[in-house]
Order: sequence, then structure tokens, then C-alpha cells
Amino acid sequence: MTQRTLYRLIENIGARQFDSDEAMLTAILDEIVRNERTTVTGGRVWKLLPGERKYRLIYEQGNIESVGVGFEIRLKGYAVFEQVARKRTVLADETNRALRKKGIIKYSATGIGNRVSLAGLAYYEYLMAFNTALNDLEFKYILSIAGQAVTQLLNSRRSEEEKRSLLSEMEMARDLQRRILPEHEFSFGSYELYGISLPEKTVGGDFFNYYPLDDDPDRMAVSIGDAASKGFSAAVQALFVSGALMMSVEAESRISSMLRRINTINRRIFPHERFLTLFYCELFAGEEGLMLYSNAGHCKPIHYHAKGRDCSELSVTGPVIGLIPDAHFSVTNANIMPEDVLVLYTDGISEANDGTDEYQEGRIMEVITRSAGMSAKDICLEILQDVQTFSAEGVYSDDKTVVVIKRKK
Repeated sequence: MTQRTLYRLIENIGARQFDSDEAMLTAILDEIVRNERTTVTGGRVWKLLPGERKYRLIYEQGNIESVGVGFEIRLKGYAVFEQVARKRTVLADETNRALRKKGIIKYSATGIGNRVSLAGLAYYEYLMAFNTALNDLEFKYILSIAGQAVTQLLNSRRSEEEKRSLLSEMEMARDLQRRILPEHEFSFGSYELYGISLPEKTVGGDFFNYYPLDDDPDRMAVSIGDAASKGFSAAVQALFVSGALMMSVEAESRISSMLRRINTINRRIFPHERFLTLFYCELFAGEEGLMLYSNAGHCKPIHYHAKGRDCSELSVTGPVIGLIPDAHFSVTNANIMPEDVLVLYTDGISEANDGTDEYQEGRIMEVITRSAGMSAKDICLEILQDVQTFSAEGVYSDDKTVVVIKRKK
């Protein structure tokens, strides 16, 4: 059998589905031993036991006298294991008395899998040992091919398992993120609210939430945030800050103090380069339409004034969360009058790209102005639809979140 033929044989076996690494190794050994084009009459698979510093026989096959599954040989004092650790593939005279009594005079073995450092040597996870009448240089090459090909299959198999595990974890994270996000629609007094968050990947760094206050039915809070990092790490940070807000809103009456505490905790838990933008506001029932807010480096919310049919932006009042120790977050106010609309959004909206230009705030204002007579839900959907249409050919994409607050009367 040529080296290339052996490689293809092993590769074809590896394409099958196996329950474990060891099941794959034993299937490969079976095929090599049974294949009429090889000179192999029998073989064994040995597994390294690092804690015990031994190799244990886990499988044997072929026209050979059985050594017995479970037979163990210590690393210390057994020269063949040391040679395999150093050279990977060896052809040598058998020195173990128990094995020589079993008729194993020549030893042909190759290392497989990852390597484990023990007593100054890096031993392979597994060994494949073969019995053959030909212990020549060509057979050594064939053994080397077998060792490399099987190791590659093991790594590929483990990589796929890691991917499946990661995907499973990502799905769990997405489910958790979905659970922590509120229902899209919410109403409070004369206000109607509607929000949507669309992660670019399985999970994202955007979030929003509504916070009704049980001890103060005439006040409610809304937040929207965007973690600067991407993917899973961003989702973890977003979940943390969103959860921290949920626990803090009822306990802390001062917005500035609450944000300072969240900023401090965020800096302790996450690396300093991971910051998060956050807009937090509190709405009050009453004819004045009072809203208190603090903007920690977030996109400036857009306030549509029904009376003048024009838009303005709410200012930034403090730095992003997690960037500066002992940061101060100012609180200011605005009045939401009947038929006014307030739109909160993340930069995945304003920075959406069509391949040349960004969407930008001006276009958001245009959509709000022409749809201001609609419900909060319809305004939100109009903005998202316009952004998606605009950026259909764009090369850059990010998480997109929009929350629309409309006062009906």
C-alpha cells in the first residue's frame, strides 16, 4: 500500500460518524489490519494515562496473540515510549518481557493526537502499534502517514464538537438575551412604547428595557444600551448592565448615583477597553410630560415636537459606561407634550451603510416626521424598514435597536 492510498483510506474512515475518538481509532485500526494491500497482520491502540504515567491497551485486532485489553506499561524505563515521544514513529526491537512472551519481537508504533508533557517529555495521547513482517524504511513512512492522518482526523472531529458546543452555548445565550428583553409593546399613562432589537449575529451587544416601578405607579424608566465589543463578549456585558439596571431602578432614587455605581462595577468585571453606551430616562405621569434623563455617551435620542412639526436631539450628559473611573453622569430634563415622539436608537441605525454613505440622523428625522401620526409600533417599523432598504447593499452591518415613545394626549 502506498502512502497516498493509506492516507485516503484513513480519510474515508474519518468521514463516518463515531460516538467517540476511541471508536474512530479502533475503526481505523480494523481497516488497516483487514486491508489486503497492507503488510500489517495485527495492531493495538494504547491510551496515555497521564495521572498514572502509563499507557493502557484499549484495543487489539488481527492475527496476533492477545495481550489483553487493560494491559498497562509504565512510561518510566520503557524505551519505546520515550522514542515515540521524541520521534513520533519508531521501528524497534521489543524489550518488554511480557510482550515478548506474547510473540511481539519487533515494535512498530506511531504517536497520535495531542501531546502531554510529563517528566520532561511530551507523550502522545494515543499510540497505534502494528505487527508486520516488514520493518523497513518504507513501512516507517507509512506509519508516519498514519500518525499524521489520524491526528488530523482527531483534531477535525474535536473542532467540530467544539463548534457544536459553542453554537449550543450561543443558542442558550440568545435565549437568555431574548428572555431579558421586554415585550415589544408597553403602555404607561398616556404613553405608548414599542421597541425592537435585531442582533447582527446570534447574540448582540444592544439591549433595551422598560422598568415599571411598583412603589411609584406615576413613574417608569426606559433604557437603551450598546456594548462597544462584538458578538458573545458584547452580549455578556449587555446582559450584565441590563440586569444591574433592573436591580438598581427600584433601589436607587437618584439616576446619577445609579449610573456611577454601574460604571464602577462594570470597570471591575470587564476589561477597561470594553465600554458601553447607555441612555436612561424616567417618564412621569402628568400634563407636564416631564422626563428626566442621563445619556452616557449614547446616540442622541431624537425628539419630535408635534406642535412645530420639527425634531431636536437630546444631549449627551456623561461619558460612556466603563471608560473613566469616578465618572460623573449629569441628569437633565425634557417635556414630552401630546403627540410628541421620542426615538431612542443605537448606532447600528445611524451608521448603517449602503456601500458608500451612512444612514445618519437626518434620515431618521425624515422618517419620524412623515410617520409621526402613526402609532409607536408603526413608527418603529417604518424606521427599521427604511434602514434595511437603505443598507441592503452595504458591506458593514451592526446590531440594530430602536425604541419609540409616543405621548397620545
